[in-house]
Order: sequence, then structure tokens, then C-alpha cells
Amino acid sequence: MLSRSLTRRSRLLAAATLIAATGTTVLVPATAFADTPPAAVAPAVDAPAEKATASTAKPLAATLETTPGQPPMTRGGSGTTMKLTVTNSSAEEQQYHPAVSVAPVGSATNSWSWIEFSAKEISGPATYGLRTFGANGFTGYVVPKNGMASRTFTVPAGTTYSWEVTVQVRAALPADNTAVKVTLLNDRDNSTNSAPVTLPVAAPTGALLQQFSPSSGTVEFDKPWETDLGLFNNGAAITSPITPTLRYPTNDVVLKLDVQQPDGSWAAVPGSNNVWQLPPVAGGLAKGASHHYKARLSLDGSTGSATNSTEWLGLLPDTDQGPVDVAEGALVSVHAYRATPTPQPEPTPTATTPAPTTTPTAAPTDAPSTAPVGTPTTTPTTARPAATTPAAAPVTSPTPTATADTKVVAAAYTSGNRAATTTTTAATGTTGATGTTLASTGAGDSGAMFGTAGALVLLGAGAVFYAKRRRTQAQD
Repeated sequence: MLSRSLTRRSRLLAAATLIAATGTTVLVPATAFADTPPAAVAPAVDAPAEKATASTAKPLAATLETTPGQPPMTRGGSGTTMKLTVTNSSAEEQQYHPAVSVAPVGSATNSWSWIEFSAKEISGPATYGLRTFGANGFTGYVVPKNGMASRTFTVPAGTTYSWEVTVQVRAALPADNTAVKVTLLNDRDNSTNSAPVTLPVAAPTGALLQQFSPSSGTVEFDKPWETDLGLFNNGAAITSPITPTLRYPTNDVVLKLDVQQPDGSWAAVPGSNNVWQLPPVAGGLAKGASHHYKARLSLDGSTGSATNSTEWLGLLPDTDQGPVDVAEGALVSVHAYRATPTPQPEPTPTATTPAPTTTPTAAPTDAPSTAPVGTPTTTPTTARPAATTPAAAPVTSPTPTATADTKVVAAAYTSGNRAATTTTTAATGTTGATGTTLASTGAGDSGAMFGTAGALVLLGAGAVFYAKRRRTQAQD
């Protein structure tokens, strides 16, 4: 019995130590510290298969089906329409967020101009399709009408919804892609989804594609815009000359088009109403080949009331050698407002020009005083004096000379680090270098004052001499 008590105490001590060390409460079963050891744990037994299936089953089942006997898709054609169906077999309503991922089976694309996507309800809420293109390829979302890509459907219990989902491919799909893979997705992850669908794409025939680099810009007066226009052939080889036509769809502005020649010079392209026929591609284009124009668009004038316009610059959808996919145009803004400076009237010459009223007529304060002794000078002000005109300021300032009534003291000019003088006059007191007036004592420079000062100096000198003489006698 004693050994069991010691064992129990050691276990309690170990638990207390663990709580003190970790700062947390440790929950353990009451039998952990019982005097009798717990019974052996029986080996785990697998749950019945039907219970495991019930716990992992998802409440929704979704399928994506194609129409039997549907022909392959063609670039620029009507595309393929599939039926998307979801059924809620649970006893509660469920949120559903469907989407389809479309990936070319062949060369990857660098934009989403090769695909069109749409969705429409068959049975269920009003619906439309949104498309995004990221690092993992194209994804089209099926969402409630006017909703964002994150919006979900609410599927009531025991209800089935269905939609039409249409995928179209354009000429921008690389020529080596003979199919696209469509995968059904659900961001809510509460549905079982059908297997991916592979849609065949017919070999392209005569598929010309335009591309601009850069694909946007602004044209202003004296500021043209340059771009590289590429004509690509994603179809069968073309051996005859191709003559494309470029157009900017507005007549409110007059634009001029130049194309760069092989030697680097620019040549004007004939045209009218902002429509130009580009130089022909003389040898045609082989399958997968391209031809590039270095184009420059300039503004010549404005014919309408509008001064600004933004339109898509692009080729016409047909050439003399087949259709052109015009999905990738260039968005060009034209600013036809010319900013001209307002003409300023020239001043009328006059015989005599009066001096500015702000020019001081008195002599500068830092110049030597030429007034007779006892004559009061001009009363100074505390405002900074106006700029000195060439007529009022001498080229070189003579060093101020002290007179009987004027004392000159050197001072520092802090704003410009220039040397200045401080002048004291009988009538005005002490004046700083920039016109600052110091306090005046009110006393004049009379002869009596100079005499009194001299007497005081003599008395002081005599007192010093007498004190020194007394110290010398005392030492002797």
C-alpha cells in the first residue's frame, strides 16, 4: 500500500512540474492517477464501409456533357455548347460556385484573346459567364447575373439546376493546337465533378491575326505614336500578295500614317478618312509566318467639335487573301487640343519714364554722411529698403569715414554674409546695416559732454598713479 501511495505522489508531482514548466493546464483522465492500473486497450476495429462512405460523400453532384455527334470547333466559328448540371441530394440548401478551365492541347498562349466564353441558365437563377486568365490558363466562371466572380449559387435541398456553357476559339489559338481540354471546377469543393472533356479543334485555314506592340498610346500635336503591327498567319500557307487595310474609326480628327522603310526612313501611306491601305506583303505568308510594319501615327488637325477621342485602331476584318481576326486591336487616344500661349501686348515706348515710386530718394544708410554737422538726417524705417537701382548705388562703396557727429562700427550681414556698417548719428541714434534703428539716448554731442569725460579720465589716471606710489613707499 505504501509503494502505491509513493507512486501516486510521484505522478502528482510530475504533473505539477509539467504545469509549472509549461504554464498551461494539462487535462488527463481521472484513471491516470488511480491506484489500480487501467485495463489493456483493445485494438482498433475498422468502421463499417457504409459509415465511411456516408462521412465522405459530398452533397452536390455536377456533370459537364457535350452534345453527341458535335463537329470539331473551328477558329472564329460558333464554338461548342455543353450542358452543366448540378443536383443537391442533401436535406439542406448548398452553396455552389461552378467554373470551367480550358487549356489548349499544344502550344501555350500568352493572352486570352484566343477564346470566348459565355453561360446561360436552363433551369435556375439568371446566369452569365465571366472569364479570367492567369498563370494556370483560362478559367470561365458561371455566376449569377450581374454578380462578381466570387458570387455563388444557392441550390435548395433536392433541387437540380442546369446551364448552357459555350466555348469558342479564335485565330489567336496557335496553329499546332488540335484540341482543348475542358475541366469542371467548384471552388466550394462540395460536389463530385465529372471527368474532363476534350474538344477537338479543326486545322486552321486562312487564319490571319493582327497584333500591336505597344497595344495602346496617345497621339497629340507634335507628339506622334509609334507601334509595331504584326500580321500573323495561323492557317494554311498563302502564296499570293496580301494587302491589309488599317483604320481608325472616327472622322473628328485628321491623322497621318507613316511606315518605316528598310533603310530606316519614313514614308507616308496614302489614305483618307483615317483609312490607309498598307504596303502589300509581296510574297504572301507561310503557315506560322508573320510580317511586321513599323507604323507612326501623327495628328494633322481636328474637323469636329470634339477635341479628344479614344478608339480601337486595327485592320479591317477581311483582306484580299482571307479573313483577319481583329480581336487584338490597339486602343489609341487622340488629343486634338493645341495649347497656344496668349499673346502679350508690347509696351508702348515713351519719351521719359518716371522713376518708380518705391525707389528711395534718400542716400543709402551705409554711405558716408555729407550733411553738415548738426543737420538731422532722414528718419530711418524698420522696413527692408527697396532694391538699389544702378542710378542710386555707386559701383564701388567708399569706406565710411568717421566725422565729428558720425561713428562707424563694422557689423556682419547675416542673410547674405556681406560686411556692413552700423552708423550712429546725432538725430537718429544707431542704425543697423539693413535699416534697423537702435534706441536713442536723447543726449546730444555737446562740448560740455566731451570736457566732463576728459576730466573723469584725468581723475582716474591720477588715482591709479597715487595708489602705485603708496605701494612703492610701503615696500621701502
